[in-house]
Amino acid sequence: MIEIKEDWEFNVLGIYNFKKPGRFDALFKFIKDNHDKLPGDIVESGVFRGNSLIAIGMFLKQIGSDKKVFGFDSFSGFPAIFQPQDELSQFERMSKENLIDNNHINAVRKNVEWKKSLTKEESSKDISTSGSFSNTNIELVERKIKLVGLDNIVLVKGPFSETMNSKTEIESIMAVVMDSDLYQSYLDTFKFVWPRLAYGGMVYLDEYYSLKFPGAKIASDEFLRDKNARLEMMTQQTGEFQRWYAIKEIER
Repeated sequence: MIEIKEDWEFNVLGIYNFKKPGRFDALFKFIKDNHDKLPGDIVESGVFRGNSLIAIGMFLKQIGSDKKVFGFDSFSGFPAIFQPQDELSQFERMSKENLIDNNHINAVRKNVEWKKSLTKEESSKDISTSGSFSNTNIELVERKIKLVGLDNIVLVKGPFSETMNSKTEIESIMAVVMDSDLYQSYLDTFKFVWPRLAYGGMVYLDEYYSLKFPGAKIASDEFLRDKNARLEMMTQQTGEFQRWYAIKEIER
């Protein structure tokens, strides 16, 4: 593996800099503390251009772990069909039901207002600064993996509904990065990873308190409602929205 030291190098390559504080702090600490204690590999749903996926692969090499990272993505952007749970109006409903706090709904409203003023867009399909996430392809991510010299990343291309099944070689999972934005994508991922997730394993919920994708929280709450899981918020970075993760606990 090629060692990358400087922040500008991470930026040029489009790789998350795990060597400085950031939004994945809890995830990387969990991997460091548990890679030699918990069985299974790591799964990421929603790879896009490999920003966090490749960082995890590099970090595993750095700490001497032989675990693999499996990256699931269509590598073609958002699906054609959106669920009602992904509509931005869901934030208003969640606010009325006290599922999100006042600071959050006010930030959501401001985000939508500014986005509409600049681009005339105000739906979850294009509210992200990355648009529909179609600005990627599997060849790009493969080139980046080869460039940094990693052999511990497996890319799985296609819709989650088709690729997350019993045919995959993944038998056990230690940690999951759920970065797939949408209601159905979150549900598909949960249904696949949860039975394979080791007790004590982590599911990092990147959009659980997002300003853009209400479906992620709706799907997470629905799925985890009858599961023995512990939801926790990580230390909030300045200027960031809340980041949450779930720990799978032993059933009593």
